[in-house]
Amino acid sequence: MSGLLPILILLPLVGGIALLLFSRRGSESGSGGFWAISVALIALAISVVLTGVVSQEATAAKLPAAEGVAYATINPLVKYQPQWGSIEGPSGVSLQFALGLDGLGAMMALLTTSVVLMVLLFASRTVKQNFTSYAAWTLLAEAGLLTVFLSMDMVLFYVGFELALVPLLVLISVWGSGDSQRAAKRFVVFTLAGSVPMVLALIGIVWHYPVGGVTTLFEELSRRAATNLPAETLASQSWIFGLLVLGLGIKMAILPLHTWLPTTYSASHPTTTALLAAVVLKLGLFGFMRIALPLVPVACLEYGPLLLGFAGAFAIVYGALAALAQSDLRLLLAYSSLSHVGFITLGMFALNEEGIAGASLQMVNHGITTAAMFLLVGCLIERRGSSNITKAGGGLASLYPRLAVLLLFFVFAGAGMPGLNNFVGEVMALIAMMARHPTLTVISALGVLLGAWYSLRMAKDLLFGQLVKQKGDSDGANDLQTMEWAPLTALAIISLAIGCYPQPAIDLVKQDASRLAGIYSSLDGMAKTNSTAMVTPEASTPKLAIEEGR
Repeated sequence: MSGLLPILILLPLVGGIALLLFSRRGSESGSGGFWAISVALIALAISVVLTGVVSQEATAAKLPAAEGVAYATINPLVKYQPQWGSIEGPSGVSLQFALGLDGLGAMMALLTTSVVLMVLLFASRTVKQNFTSYAAWTLLAEAGLLTVFLSMDMVLFYVGFELALVPLLVLISVWGSGDSQRAAKRFVVFTLAGSVPMVLALIGIVWHYPVGGVTTLFEELSRRAATNLPAETLASQSWIFGLLVLGLGIKMAILPLHTWLPTTYSASHPTTTALLAAVVLKLGLFGFMRIALPLVPVACLEYGPLLLGFAGAFAIVYGALAALAQSDLRLLLAYSSLSHVGFITLGMFALNEEGIAGASLQMVNHGITTAAMFLLVGCLIERRGSSNITKAGGGLASLYPRLAVLLLFFVFAGAGMPGLNNFVGEVMALIAMMARHPTLTVISALGVLLGAWYSLRMAKDLLFGQLVKQKGDSDGANDLQTMEWAPLTALAIISLAIGCYPQPAIDLVKQDASRLAGIYSSLDGMAKTNSTAMVTPEASTPKLAIEEGR
């Protein structure tokens, strides 16, 4: 079964390259699109199989009975490390190449393959020029994204992290609209700005735990971090944490590093935006889960809950207020995404099991909801010629009943309606942060009310009121077609299933959340009982000094 891991990456990679060569020969027959969708469908099937295997392993596995947190915090349940997958260097330095899946990685791989298939299905109708080339670059982006989510070593993680952005740049600049060139340039500038601190942080982590030889494997690094925890001090990790916040914060559009997001979302093709918002925006969040939380825990505990917890709460309210001020659907959804990502950040840096599990689940929940919304916006633009709420006109429920029903469903899901998927993740994040910083929880709860306000107002302005017909409109004749409403209905069913019965999804990430939360439970205990855990008066910032042997 582990042999499926490289196949899952190579399938879209080879398929994308082949389609790109095919499109450059000047052929634009329907066969290119058919093969692209077939590749995406097979990739989805493989990710479903792997997720099932991981789910069974996660349910059957139990955390090792070890004292404290002296066990690997990153535990791939499906592993693939070929014999040729390492390069030996001087002075005991070795670079290892390993793939693996844990619960979080499996969920993100399943989300990626699902969204890419949806994107290609909708793009086959809405991308009028050179769809084969568009599909090729989309598959190449999928290969890079899957490399990130399946990698179990620093090298592959960074390679996938950066290479995934190259095809996205092409998708934005070539198939965008309006000022897409400017948006693409800004995307490049921010990407390059985040790459430098990112690679420095990764190198710093590798050299931070050199005992037993320098390694790049996540599992081994997390084991060393856990077993060396009593000897760790804040000073030894704070600079790495700062670099990670800069490098990963740009990818997750943390305030004030978010300015690339609205321009990119509004200028990209709606199907490209669906991929950006549903999956690409999660790269930084996934990086925090995979790297920062298990490998620099002392700094995360000291700075994370207040610094990034506040950033998350502020993003929730700021994003909701900014969304209220928008008349363009794409900008409204861009700021809405900023607000929803704030809930993920909030739950993650509550640093307890419920918060980490809720953040993991919400990464997928937001991906489902926002992908569906941007695909519906693309359908609306195709029919009304604009994403502006005023220009698109009101009363569309009478003209496009199927579109209206699905739009309302995902509006309710995005607003956190009980019984739908977003409600579960957001409530878990709020409850988790309440145990650590009640004030931040109260501020964040305001964002829930604002989110319902802008979501329902948008739906009212679009779907109800007086219908302003445009040339070519006829009642129901131009409503969603089967290839549009069928995949969106599938997403709606998944959303409803998670909202009504979230336990299988929670069980998938429960072991990973327990391992990570165990680190911070131990650190909290040390800070309370160890006399050496204190704020030093001469330091300019609080320091948690935990010395070995005390």
